[in-house]
Amino acid sequence: MLANRFLPHKSTAKMAGFTLVELAVVTAILGIILIGVSTNIGSIHHVQKLKESEKSLNNIKQEILNFGRIHKYLPCPDSDNDGHENRTTVTIGSDAIEKCTVNSGTLPYLDLGFQKADVFDPWNNPLRYAVNTDATDATQICDKRSSASFFCNLGANTVPWFSMTNTPPISNDRGNGNYYVCNQSSALCNAATVANHANLSIHTASVVLVAFNQDGADALSNCAGQNTASQENCDTDLYYHQASASNADNAFFDDTIVLISGYEIKANVLARNLNWDSFTSTATSSGLTPTYEDFDITADDTVPVSNNVDSPDVILVNHNVETDINLGGGDDYLSIGNDLASGSDIDTGYDNDQLYIVGNAQGNVDLSRGDDEFVLGGDLYGDMLGDRGNDKVWIQGNIQSGSGLNMGRDDDVLWVGTAGQDSTGQINTSIDGGLGYDILVLENTSKSEWQGNSTLRNRVDNFELVIFKADDSGNREYIEL
Repeated sequence: MLANRFLPHKSTAKMAGFTLVELAVVTAILGIILIGVSTNIGSIHHVQKLKESEKSLNNIKQEILNFGRIHKYLPCPDSDNDGHENRTTVTIGSDAIEKCTVNSGTLPYLDLGFQKADVFDPWNNPLRYAVNTDATDATQICDKRSSASFFCNLGANTVPWFSMTNTPPISNDRGNGNYYVCNQSSALCNAATVANHANLSIHTASVVLVAFNQDGADALSNCAGQNTASQENCDTDLYYHQASASNADNAFFDDTIVLISGYEIKANVLARNLNWDSFTSTATSSGLTPTYEDFDITADDTVPVSNNVDSPDVILVNHNVETDINLGGGDDYLSIGNDLASGSDIDTGYDNDQLYIVGNAQGNVDLSRGDDEFVLGGDLYGDMLGDRGNDKVWIQGNIQSGSGLNMGRDDDVLWVGTAGQDSTGQINTSIDGGLGYDILVLENTSKSEWQGNSTLRNRVDNFELVIFKADDSGNREYIEL
């Protein structure tokens, strides 16, 4: 019996053998799990970096638009990596034109108010900043009929050189030199595939921002050796491709692209480009030499007007207008300090005129021919006709039921409402953009409010572009009709 005490117990021996086998199995399983966890951690880290990349590009986009609002043009790319935009001066006639030195380079981070580290992706590759390709053409960059004019600095800090209705994209003109960006549904991105708009994210991009991310060093040093989608983003042609992300061999893709279209530039820079000239009661404070100045104009008064283009009329009325006025020919200026009374009509006549009414327009206004500006401080109760010419009209109050508004022929812009004054900007009757390319700016209506208000949408006819109120960052959404 004592001898048996020193023999190994059967169950103990069996357990010891089982533990060794299990240990080997568990070790193998743990190895597999750790490999999977390591892979997942790497994937999660990669996704986090891509989110950082996208956030960085969107912040830069915002600052580019802020730069445009302040300086009235967009910056050129940086071609020598000193943090400033690069321009080359070319003399054309009597004008010294500063064209962009390159249309694709790095971001001018100092001009935009960034640190150098802010314009690199999380893998430390420089971000690509591509602008309209015609911006390097001195004959195009300051031509308002070219999308390159978004980058013209002739009107720096004063007036943008581009315009709502003359500068593409407009109507069926996408704008020469703008970029195509293909979406994930397209296997290729070239002239043939972009003809099918289902393959496109956008075809009017005046600015493209690219983060090349994990494989950026290879893409920037050997673009020709990259796969098809990556190559589209590192070459310098008109095509960019926001393809599907992929880890596949020879098809790796994780580029991030952020765009700025010409419509977006105009919506953010030009949507408040018509300024209110405060009514003043004397010629001295208005800075104009009046041909006629009075407190009231009634039916008993005679208003001297001239049809001579070289001697325009400057008519200042400090209160009401209660009679018809026809300004005839010439570039005339009429400022009314209160209301245009019911039954009293204004015809601005031929040529380019400016009309300011501080109060309400209960009578009718005909802007007639010419490129006219009309600012109404109150509500529109009567009819307003834009007639011919490229007109700018700002109804700071509301368009009331029973009134009629037709912008007439040619390319016009209509602002409705005053930003921050929620009681303004109501459209209570049908309005018509007429012929041409017409833009409607709604100062107190968001895109979501527009989409949820079928009554408002049905009241707006023959406008090709609607721009909505600015958000807290100053950005404006828009929609093409």
